Amino acid sequence: MKARLAAWSVVGVLGLAPPAFAASEYGSVKDTEYQQIVKDLEAKPSLMAERPEISRRLTTAQIDQLAKDSGLNSYTWVAPVIVKAKQAENLQQHDIADISVMAVRAGKLVPIPFQIDERDKDGWVYVDGVSKTEVNGVAGKFDANDEIVFMHRDTGKDRFDATATPLSEGKLVQEVALTDNGATRYAYLVTGSASRDKAKYVSYDESTYRFKGNFHNFKQSKDNLLIFEDYRANAGPTPEHRVLDTVFLDLSTGVITSWPRVSVGIQNIEAKLMGVKHGPIREVLLLSIRVVVAGIPVFFIRSDMTLYDEGIDLPVRLNIPGGEILTRVLNKPIIDIGLDMNDMRGGRFSTALNPTGQYGKIDGKIDEVEKKLAIQVPDKNWIWLETAKGFDILMQVRIPPDWPVKAELYYEDAVKPEKKFATEKFPEALPRMGVRVTELPVGKLNIDLSVILWFPATVGESGPGAFAKRMDNPPKPALKAL
Repeated sequence: MKARLAAWSVVGVLGLAPPAFAASEYGSVKDTEYQQIVKDLEAKPSLMAERPEISRRLTTAQIDQLAKDSGLNSYTWVAPVIVKAKQAENLQQHDIADISVMAVRAGKLVPIPFQIDERDKDGWVYVDGVSKTEVNGVAGKFDANDEIVFMHRDTGKDRFDATATPLSEGKLVQEVALTDNGATRYAYLVTGSASRDKAKYVSYDESTYRFKGNFHNFKQSKDNLLIFEDYRANAGPTPEHRVLDTVFLDLSTGVITSWPRVSVGIQNIEAKLMGVKHGPIREVLLLSIRVVVAGIPVFFIRSDMTLYDEGIDLPVRLNIPGGEILTRVLNKPIIDIGLDMNDMRGGRFSTALNPTGQYGKIDGKIDEVEKKLAIQVPDKNWIWLETAKGFDILMQVRIPPDWPVKAELYYEDAVKPEKKFATEKFPEALPRMGVRVTELPVGKLNIDLSVILWFPATVGESGPGAFAKRMDNPPKPALKAL
């Protein structure tokens, strides 16, 4: 049984071996210890990276309260801050190795984790010896489209005061102010300081295809980077639960004529890892993907899969060879892309169509509320899932308004789904969600879109609609020379 919703997001999720901690530890932080964590976190922003067991032991409500006690909300708790070189005029052409980031925390100016990513001339994150085009600008210099990245939650509520919070070495070059809902937080771009916070929120081992984040972990198939193995969350009451069954991609089409039809699944896709740009804030996987139908190359896809400790960002650039010729070859194609979750029974969901109304239930069947959530891409572009496992999932897809396709959100909540996928290990669709494309563009060779997936402990009391609005309108960095 299926219900069609609106828009979508996602193409990647995660997994690894079960975390080595007992489910009984969830909820073991009592009030006295919680208050100490709040105090310690204010003094040491990267505390939870150094002590990952904290996020495993805190309840969902406590993590939500921790964000509030830190002066943040559910979105700014998980989101990064990105400062582009063009915004930081006083750092133009400065040596990247000499730049660092600090914030005032608990009355002291302290370093916070950060990274600087250079971009190539095609706009992708640059990795020396791997990227297909040259670095945009000068390698090793902060210029062109280069980015400084740090976590919003690591910024400080207080401004720098040379008397109260002096800088021991180096020079404060620019102040970064972030205003959200009337409150402003600050970070500082510094040169000439050797002081660094060496904590890492994420790590990726390309030799084993394993990702570890403070909130989730996974392993990818070495033969296909779009096949995720054993994704688990490092939080919630059931950390041993495998959250994701499989990522699915199913292309059914006639070739020249509508019959016979051929079918291609994700196991037939070539998704190779070109390289990795490592960093403590995000791991950027450079991917090259090829889709072939009946021996005919259909899509060439280039992407940087960006992995955060509570999220995935997947900008996708599709090259469709032949444009109009391709549409004559593929006859009435139907493309389903999405996630097959593993037993989210007891959870609930909503979409951009009905962000504050009744929620649908994940119970193995489609009810009347779910049947009414029928909207088309890109009119609305997100779906929210409360897993009942101690965390939420909010997925969003951003599609250019001039992309001439017919697409709709795909959703299936069924104990016995109509379709099976070769890569799935659990037969139920509880639920499946994704995007269904029923008409390809004509005459457009390159299409850019982006898929975003966040895993907050909760989207907060304001609900998924408010979280999604913050995604679309995040606090913008305002830079001031010092």
